[in-house]
Amino acid sequence: MIRKIKPVLTFKVLIFVLVTTIATSCSLPSRHAKAFNSKQELEAALIDSVSSKTKKIVSQRKVSSSLATLIESKDPTISETHLQWIGRKEIDPMSFSHVVRSNAVIRTNWSQEWHQSEGTGTPLILLKKTKDDRSINKIGETLPVTAVVKSTEKNPKILLYDLLDPKNDQAKVPEIARDYTAPINYLTRRTKLIPKVLAIINANRYMNRIGLRRMNPYDPNKIPIILIHGFKANPRAWVNLINQLQADPEIRNHYQFWTFSYPTGIPLHYSAMRLRKELQAMQKKYAPNGKNPNLQKIVLVGHSMGGILSRLMVSKNNKELPPWMPSPTNNSQLPNKPKDLAADMFIFKPQEYIGRVIFIATPHRGTKVASLKISRMINSIIRIPIEIQNSLLSGLRLNPDIPFEEATALMKLKSIDNVSPNSYLIRSLQSEKISTKVPFHSIIGIGKFSSKKPLTEATDLVVSYQSAHLKNAISELKVRAWHDLHKYNETITEVGEILKQHNK
Repeated sequence: MIRKIKPVLTFKVLIFVLVTTIATSCSLPSRHAKAFNSKQELEAALIDSVSSKTKKIVSQRKVSSSLATLIESKDPTISETHLQWIGRKEIDPMSFSHVVRSNAVIRTNWSQEWHQSEGTGTPLILLKKTKDDRSINKIGETLPVTAVVKSTEKNPKILLYDLLDPKNDQAKVPEIARDYTAPINYLTRRTKLIPKVLAIINANRYMNRIGLRRMNPYDPNKIPIILIHGFKANPRAWVNLINQLQADPEIRNHYQFWTFSYPTGIPLHYSAMRLRKELQAMQKKYAPNGKNPNLQKIVLVGHSMGGILSRLMVSKNNKELPPWMPSPTNNSQLPNKPKDLAADMFIFKPQEYIGRVIFIATPHRGTKVASLKISRMINSIIRIPIEIQNSLLSGLRLNPDIPFEEATALMKLKSIDNVSPNSYLIRSLQSEKISTKVPFHSIIGIGKFSSKKPLTEATDLVVSYQSAHLKNAISELKVRAWHDLHKYNETITEVGEILKQHNK
């Protein structure tokens, strides 16, 4: 006999599902400090914040609201009286739009170490939203600062320390409080990133999110590190690495972190072309005359499929184009648009401004996982974005004299097929070597339980040692880890040591 489910129980389950759905879909609170309504309130709050009778948390709230008042007012007469910027001259604190207390950032979701130190002042996050700058996520860019109130009865003032300014490093200004993790966690929880799985199958919705993004204001005195994630991932994969390395003053003072985001099901040649154009745009915007030496020493760090994209930045194209792709340069029957896109994708040269590359679990010789039945099934349901189909394949369809099999071309374009050991891309990598001008390093996972196995049999379950190994690497670290070794402390420490050597 079938038992009937109690209506009350059913109702409770429905309520639970509804509440859970609403809660997960709601945006997180901004945590922005609220500005005061008048200059008098501002001055009174600053004076109260240093009173011995004021509790610490109340004092910090008054300080954050006072700074929010100054920033939101955009009034130079008030800011000159009550704000003193102790930071890089390239950065104007008044250009930011919001203030967030570091200790107001939720920490329950954070499993890594929280890098902070006690001292005088209130650690804060400055937040800037800029619609016209594609290198900034929609939520904005952040800057960790510490506000120290210097109060007199007549002229209370905030001394605002830029925590990413080498002059304010802990060794030089040891007395102030600091929080380097709060801005990272704040952005991590709020940034709308390309979905890991959905974007593989249906990349059309996310093509406009492809690009380079930075977390902090651009600094011409620091070397960019470009972090490129792998398959079924997004920039959130680098949170642990950024958090750990930015806490190191030797790295924090000389480098700035950028990430490259892309839907991981699309053709790797297309993703590489977009990365190349983004890097070229960075050069044009920040070093139009090529005179900034830091932009000539860019470091690429690529995990797995991201390592393939990194390699395509420092290699030249194969002399022979894919057999299933008509020549884009010599075919007069091919319309200009598909001809240009094909040329951009398949004809390229090493980018001279790349100073070093770090490969993490990169399948230079492909991965057998791409040939598994489950991988082929996933590959079959991946949709090539309309942008690529229309511009690259539509012209070919209209020319019956061009030998062309659309179904074959579509399958060969997909990223999973790209990393198959026998794919055109992988065979091209073997024939066209990495530029001899660019030093490179390998960090390779050999599995957690492979101590007795020879290296020829070692694997991280996705990429084998033989596929990841490169003969002429400056260094090679073998890590007892699976394919997610970019999150391991041993890997992050090695990346840090390489960066320190690169800066010498």
